[in-house]
Amino acid sequence: MSNVDADDDYSSLLFVVISAAILVYLILRSEKAEPNLKHIPADGYQNYLLSYYDAIRFAYNGIQKLRKGASKYHDKAFKLSLSNHWLVVLLGRSHIEDLRKTLEENVAFTNIAEELDPSLDPLGHYSTVASQNYPEIVRRVTQSVATFVACTEVVSQHEVSFADAEWQEVDTTGLATELIAHVLHRLFLGLPFARNENLGQLSPALIRDIYDQPFLQRFLPVAFVPYFQRFTRSYQHREQMVLLVTSFIRTRNDALSIAEHKEGRKDYDLLSWLLRHEESQRSPEDIASEIVDFATTATRMISMTFAQVLCHLAATSSKYASPMRQEIESLVRQDGWSKESIERMHRVDSFIKESMRLESVYCVTNLRKFTKSFTLSDGTHLPCGTFAAVAVEPRHMDTSTYYSPDIFDGFRFFRLHEEHRLDTSSSSSSSSSPTTDRMNPQFQLVTTSADYLAWGYGRHACPGRLFAATVLKTMLAHVVMHYDVRFESGVKPRDVFVGMNRLPDLDVRMLIRKRQS
Repeated sequence: MSNVDADDDYSSLLFVVISAAILVYLILRSEKAEPNLKHIPADGYQNYLLSYYDAIRFAYNGIQKLRKGASKYHDKAFKLSLSNHWLVVLLGRSHIEDLRKTLEENVAFTNIAEELDPSLDPLGHYSTVASQNYPEIVRRVTQSVATFVACTEVVSQHEVSFADAEWQEVDTTGLATELIAHVLHRLFLGLPFARNENLGQLSPALIRDIYDQPFLQRFLPVAFVPYFQRFTRSYQHREQMVLLVTSFIRTRNDALSIAEHKEGRKDYDLLSWLLRHEESQRSPEDIASEIVDFATTATRMISMTFAQVLCHLAATSSKYASPMRQEIESLVRQDGWSKESIERMHRVDSFIKESMRLESVYCVTNLRKFTKSFTLSDGTHLPCGTFAAVAVEPRHMDTSTYYSPDIFDGFRFFRLHEEHRLDTSSSSSSSSSPTTDRMNPQFQLVTTSADYLAWGYGRHACPGRLFAATVLKTMLAHVVMHYDVRFESGVKPRDVFVGMNRLPDLDVRMLIRKRQS
């Protein structure tokens, strides 16, 4: 071997050694910056350096790590190693109540998911909806529920596609995303923009791309993630949507300027309201970005939930379709398609609630970062800087709360409502006490509790759940009324997990046809 080759080998070895030393130094330095959680057991290695191996395992199969920890520690807190930090997982009802009662000034709950692990927030590379607008946006969207229910256009547009009496094979998640995206575009942007073909293609593509993020992204330093994401398809699709909505805004601005000289008109969609009430210094691009991010966040959650509901319907239609049809037809005959009739569809409500109980989109909820030290009711100390969250599945699979929790029972909550109603009626001192068609709030789809976490729990539970629930119920009612659906195998395909998100198989296909008399 020549001296030149020997020098090259030595230089290469020296480079590897120095690089490894720098990496170890950075890891040890980051350990010092972490809160001291050595007193909390880990599902995996306690050693900080070795915990990165667990973080890689979690990236591939996070739900199994959650299940293993829940089975091992029961109601005690334990920690999981994620790509950037430890996550303390809370399981017991008392711990969940502790987290719910935590003072606002002691925790941070916004913009922390990406800091912990990008898989917890697939939309992390989007700008956050302006905090001052968010409550008002949610309020206005919720108020638009009545308008949405009466607007059957969003469903009828697909009747031509599925008018055939023969079975047709369709992409389940694609259909769900397309339907929900059109609904939300109708309410957020109004007509004629909601019918734009490019928008109709971009939105479902963006939702699918969100769950196809590169694996490497999860282990990049947080500061590098925004730059890396600029090369992803989801970022490119999002930018195209912003440009499209910006053009809508300029068109709508011109229309509003003309309308100002005529008699006043109501704001029937979110875009009109934003343009009328936003401060003038905000550019059309900023408003478009806000609408796209808000719409994408809502579409992602509602469409994946609706896809799960469709999968359950396709797997169990012989048992549940007929009773739901009878309920829907009776109520629509009385009150038409109205907010009131949708609210009284108790079997439809129960079917969706059970689907969300068994297969919630999120595996953890109530994610918090403690800005001050906090002690749980059992004495477990959480130092400042600790990330904590509640595991959803262990609560939803608790046999002390739910009978046969691992089995899908579409009318589980409807029966509980009926049993409670009968018990209340029998114990009433007056036999002439008035009855109500309203479902007991305890068993309604929108109700949250320490045992039902699909919407989160506490003050910061999903603020738009009333709107989301109405969309889900209306869409399911239309599908049940007008179509037959089934799986060729008769069995619901297994779900897939992307980080801590639980989704129906994104490639699953079901059979659909026009309802047979």
